[in-house]
Amino acid sequence: MKAKISEVVSKINEKNRRYIFIGALLFIFLLDYFILMRPQLNTLTKINPEIKLLSQDIEKAQGDIGKLAFYQAEVKRLEGQLAQTSQTIKSKEEVSIILEQISRMANQNNIRIDQIMPSIESQKVLLDDSKRTYYALPILVQAKSGYHDLGRFMNQLEKNDLFLYVTSFSILTGEDAHAHTLKMNLQAIVFEEKGP
Repeated sequence: MKAKISEVVSKINEKNRRYIFIGALLFIFLLDYFILMRPQLNTLTKINPEIKLLSQDIEKAQGDIGKLAFYQAEVKRLEGQLAQTSQTIKSKEEVSIILEQISRMANQNNIRIDQIMPSIESQKVLLDDSKRTYYALPILVQAKSGYHDLGRFMNQLEKNDLFLYVTSFSILTGEDAHAHTLKMNLQAIVFEEKGP
């Protein structure tokens, strides 16, 4: 068999040997490309979009890491604000303190209160979390006052450190021009602690 191959090779002239050698190399190259290289290139083209997404995610994560100090400072600021706000919200047991402060503000502004009454059965749940339940507690105030005194009183209610706001009010003129009958519906934000 070896002799036959060497006979065939010796019969081929030098120029044809080069063509056969080049053809064999081309055949090996094409065989390598279609069997080994092409599947790898297809895999790389499929992975390329995923690589882009991952690199974008990495850039975003690096940006977020750079902002981490800012976020931590913001969390501390908001926690401080929450603690300060939580101190101004009274518990349901302190409703009498809220009524007393309303009464004190009314006296400071020459408003004579005839009736001040919280409506505990009409309260609405605003927020319910694991530690506390926050309620909007309606308070009915009936009083007598002049317009200017009423304006000062409402301004003081708004600036007070209680979470208290006017939901509605009506004014009825009386016989005395300086003492009108007022009916105000206020809402106070109060909380109730949950179990231990």
